[in-house]
Amino acid sequence: MTGNTTLAWPILNRTDFESATERVSAMLRQIQEYNSNTHIYLSLAHDALEQARSSDARRAQGRPLSEIDGLVFSVKDNIDVAGLPTAAGLGVLRERIAPHDSFVVASLRKAGAIILGKSNMHPAAFGASNHNPDFGNCMNPAHPGRVPGGSSGGAGASIAAGWADVAIGSDTMGSVRIPASYCGVVGFKPSFGLLSTRGSVPLCSALDHLGLIAGNVSLLQKTLEVAAKFDVDNPDSRRFFPTGSSTGPLKLRAPDRVIGLDIAPAVWLAYEAAVQRIEEAGWAVERFTAQAGELSRVRRAGLVLCELEMLLTYGDVWDQEPEQFPPDLAAALRWVQTRSLPDIARAQRVLASGRLIWRNWLAEADMLLLPTTGHEPFLMDDPAPAQQADLTLLANLVGSPAISIPLPVQAGALSVGLQLIAKEGHDMTLLDMARKLQGLLGTRAAACG
Repeated sequence: MTGNTTLAWPILNRTDFESATERVSAMLRQIQEYNSNTHIYLSLAHDALEQARSSDARRAQGRPLSEIDGLVFSVKDNIDVAGLPTAAGLGVLRERIAPHDSFVVASLRKAGAIILGKSNMHPAAFGASNHNPDFGNCMNPAHPGRVPGGSSGGAGASIAAGWADVAIGSDTMGSVRIPASYCGVVGFKPSFGLLSTRGSVPLCSALDHLGLIAGNVSLLQKTLEVAAKFDVDNPDSRRFFPTGSSTGPLKLRAPDRVIGLDIAPAVWLAYEAAVQRIEEAGWAVERFTAQAGELSRVRRAGLVLCELEMLLTYGDVWDQEPEQFPPDLAAALRWVQTRSLPDIARAQRVLASGRLIWRNWLAEADMLLLPTTGHEPFLMDDPAPAQQADLTLLANLVGSPAISIPLPVQAGALSVGLQLIAKEGHDMTLLDMARKLQGLLGTRAAACG
């Protein structure tokens, strides 16, 4: 299967429904019929319809709680939703029921968001295919037969399927932006600490971010305004207000060549066409040659720190029931147990060196334009490209906001994403630019409304 394939169900458009209750009912009907084959949701909130009715009642009275009152959210399986399992994609943890909402989910719920359920993910968030031996391999609704990306694959798939308006995911090296690129939707990772990670299962605390996926940038802007709150009980939470739109012309940089990284011809063609269109629209773009040969080394160093922290996160279960872990995850945990302290220190140094790559690439510009990944979504049975996170990990290293928006491709072609990375704290500037570019390029997901 090499291109778009018509789904078995019609994508639900928000504007086709007069009420949140009607929309949620339609989503639940489709999920009941098709989720057993697509494995997008792992569990559903028993009170989803009740949440929708309450939202409709508030709107009928002219008293919505916020601009996101009545929007439907999916939540990645490593983020707590009260009363639902938080298994982090691991079957051995499927009985762990969250007693409370995570900080971000609680903030959204207070604003009238409808929490529909928990989305599938790559086990322990350690991978980018969303193959899951315990809960089923998640399907890419935009390209059936191909992966949705990961580790927030279910989050991206829930938007592409029309089964949520906004998805909450986590992003350690690109786990929100990669699924967005593969599923043809928009994925945003904010500045480090802007969205509290309290109530989520860590992979690597130094790199972990929560992120948002939707069909268009406007929904992400509205959601961020509600969710970006300082969390006094989270040591990584940051008390700052994202910078608004720039008062002057933005300085953009984009590579005209990327040396040391495999980029598929179709990806580069779509990327170059987009940069040219941006230039024709009046934005000045400085071109440069990107030396990317060290990125794979930086990525591997980051994986070492992820593996090390997983030993802490899953230590008790791993010690008692190692056979319950997926084989690739078990192999990674066994391998990191053989590492010495100098090995760990070396990985930290290599990871820190990635910040120099970011400085060299951004230079004096305000924003960097890159392909989101070097690859299109690959077939379910194919091995994952080793370098698929090499262009996304930079934003996690420096804590900068980054977003992937879909690029125009020919009918029947696979999805390709354009990644924008801004300076730390310039989240609103980034979102404003991404919204303009999404309008310029004419790429909106069918379910965005």
